[in-house]
Amino acid sequence: MLHILLLILKILGIIIAVILGMLVLLVCIVLFVPIRYKVGASCDGTLSGVKAKTRVTWLLHLIKITASYEEKQLFWCIRIAWKHIQSEQESTQSVKEEVESYEKELEQLLEEDEEGTSEESEKKQEERLEVHGKSDQDISEEIKKEPQISERITEEFQEDQKAVEEAETCFDEAREESDDGSKKKRKRIWQKIAGIYQKGVQKIKDIYRKIKCTIKGFCDKIKALLEKKEKICMFLTDEIHKKAFLKVKDEVFCLLRKLRPKRLEADIRFGFEDPYRTGQLLAGFSMLYPFVEDHVRVEPDFENQILEGNLHVAGKIRGSFFIKLLWSLIWSREVRMTYRDIKKFEL
Repeated sequence: MLHILLLILKILGIIIAVILGMLVLLVCIVLFVPIRYKVGASCDGTLSGVKAKTRVTWLLHLIKITASYEEKQLFWCIRIAWKHIQSEQESTQSVKEEVESYEKELEQLLEEDEEGTSEESEKKQEERLEVHGKSDQDISEEIKKEPQISERITEEFQEDQKAVEEAETCFDEAREESDDGSKKKRKRIWQKIAGIYQKGVQKIKDIYRKIKCTIKGFCDKIKALLEKKEKICMFLTDEIHKKAFLKVKDEVFCLLRKLRPKRLEADIRFGFEDPYRTGQLLAGFSMLYPFVEDHVRVEPDFENQILEGNLHVAGKIRGSFFIKLLWSLIWSREVRMTYRDIKKFEL
């Protein structure tokens, strides 16, 4: 009985050791097997002449990604083990079948159009005849209605005359009343002027108060900004925080040095219509020159709009680079204290 229990425990231990070994192997593969990349591009000065190719592989080409741009078309392919995913997977046979089906559909449409044109022409002739028949009937009805229209016009003319006479009588009455109401209107005008004056004075007082309040608010904001500036300066000038910032800076530059391509060759000639843009791009490239050293040759053209040259880049990236960065930052006492202070920091 005891031998059976020991045998079971032995088997369980072997299974657990195998699982742990596989996990350790997977972690080592992810951390230490590099992702290799290669980029190549060329241009002869025209958009149609732009060509570019990229390739990314991992784990002995078990995973491979390729992409190319040529003749204004982009092609890409992803391969994971034996499975392929491509941008264009149509075969020549399927294309031929589609072309034949389109030809058959076109022939059917042409036959239907020929049959339909004859029927439409007959329908149009019938519609024209109906329209002419209806137009003759409408004309006869309008001729019958002409005497009724003349009677309506006379009645409307008489009504207009009555309205004019009534307006004249109202105008005479209004003249008589205007003399009596002129005095009252003058009083109303003076009252309105006094009210407008009072409103204007009140508006000026309100504007003065608003200006005074805005100036006070602006001064309060300036004081608050100065207090915030003092807090930020105190935070940045602290010795622990300075050491933490220097640590982060050193680790980031170390990571960039490791990520630098192993191969970098470029011979580029560029220029824009505006020489100012050309100078701006050249100034931006000059900031990167210490990293690329003498592997890149750049020739600006301040007179012509042009883009010519070749570019070749190859390198590799490992996951261990990023793990090392995080490990060194986490075990730094200054970085941990600065992180806590940043979480608690309030302006």
